[in-house]
Amino acid sequence: MKVLFVFKSENFLAPLGLCAVSAAARRAGHETALCEMKTQDVLGRVAGYRPDVVAYSSSTGEVKHYLAVNSSVKERFPEVFAIMGGPHPTFYPDVVQHGRLDAICRGEGDEAFPEVLAALAVGRPVAGIDNIMTPQSRSLCSMRNLVEDLDALPFPDVSLLYENTPMGSYPLKSVITSRGCPYNCSYCFNASWRRIYAGKGKAVRRNSVDYVIDEIDFIRTKWPLSFVKFYDDIFTYAADDWLEEFSEKYKRRIGLPFFILTRADLLNEDMVRLLKTAGCHTISMSIEAGNPRVRLEVLNRDMSDEQIIRAHLLCKRYGIHTFTNCIVGLPDTQISHDIESIDLSIRSKVTWIEFPIFHPYPQTELGQRTIDRGLYSGDYTRMHTSYMYQSPLTCFSRAQVNAQKNITVLGPVAIVFPWLRWIIVNVAIYLPHNVIYTLMYYVTKMYVFRTRIYVTRTSLVNSLRIFARSLKQELFRHENSAG
Repeated sequence: MKVLFVFKSENFLAPLGLCAVSAAARRAGHETALCEMKTQDVLGRVAGYRPDVVAYSSSTGEVKHYLAVNSSVKERFPEVFAIMGGPHPTFYPDVVQHGRLDAICRGEGDEAFPEVLAALAVGRPVAGIDNIMTPQSRSLCSMRNLVEDLDALPFPDVSLLYENTPMGSYPLKSVITSRGCPYNCSYCFNASWRRIYAGKGKAVRRNSVDYVIDEIDFIRTKWPLSFVKFYDDIFTYAADDWLEEFSEKYKRRIGLPFFILTRADLLNEDMVRLLKTAGCHTISMSIEAGNPRVRLEVLNRDMSDEQIIRAHLLCKRYGIHTFTNCIVGLPDTQISHDIESIDLSIRSKVTWIEFPIFHPYPQTELGQRTIDRGLYSGDYTRMHTSYMYQSPLTCFSRAQVNAQKNITVLGPVAIVFPWLRWIIVNVAIYLPHNVIYTLMYYVTKMYVFRTRIYVTRTSLVNSLRIFARSLKQELFRHENSAG
């Protein structure tokens, strides 16, 4: 079977879930290819490649683009089987009724997708395959057990991306060493994920250190690599045997700077010491809300200001840069709460911060709460692709929405240049949102990213290309109402 993955590139983020499914399909003897829909004509690509299957992996914000494209594909090529996986169909399975999809895959597709291809190859219906739903399904599909041994899976098929998009020439590459998260943050889908897979195996699983090292080694033999971004929800929970082994082997066999994500209430000096020894350059720990009550009661994040400040200052003491996030536009909050987030981040001396605007994604606790209270319609087809655009909630005035948008771009500037804090929080955020603010944000971001967060080695030409592409993306994220 021939599979064409259709993908909309955003911000140099590699869709590693799509790559994992492609690897599983190839291992089963099928052929896969990629169409990047921002730079290629999808209908022309389908006409030239003649796939048996067109596949999408979608988050909620971008699903409208894939559904529109798929409707066009099915109109012209009705014989092509169309399937969608990823977070949106997993948590909003009603999408199977839209965009002329033939099926969706809920949850992990490493085993389910090859079964779909095997069924299609012999003309057998896919209904009844675990994790798979069709438009005719009368109930949710059965879920298969989670893959326990991640080392048994092939390396993600990153060649799909690196040989067909500019990501291949960019010397930062993303790697995931684990799956799952045990926490219950109200804005995140992980609690719902564990409910979907209740009784189906351990939600949190990890590759062995040797698997991770071998995967990185494979990548750098084929594509430029000078910085590794580990994209696990939580890279490390403790200074355990895995981290000790990783620290020794990564330093010896790879020796490149890297980025990880963890939580401030987990980080201690033993962990920081091991990470620094391995070559850790940047640690991301989300604060999410500067107000302790909002952090606990709205977001289910039980950590104190003291824990947050201590963890960030500990990184600073060891020469590790920090990256955090604070959500603005949360229900039942005011602009004063968002300013508290700016102030706690300044006190924590974070290197860089993003201020995403809250979006009520399906089957998240907080998302459902906004729907139940009438603060959001539940019409996900109208949700903007970027959570940096503006609040979709109905509880904020125009002035509040304007200030929130300004905080997304000026808040980071206040963190990098604290002496601008007063003018930003007392004057600038209340003025009309404008492209000058976005350009201030972008120039500051590029400076910090290139000198502190991700230190990569690129030629002048490639640097200018990255600069131009990133600027275009930032203008889309912050200024484009058609997203």
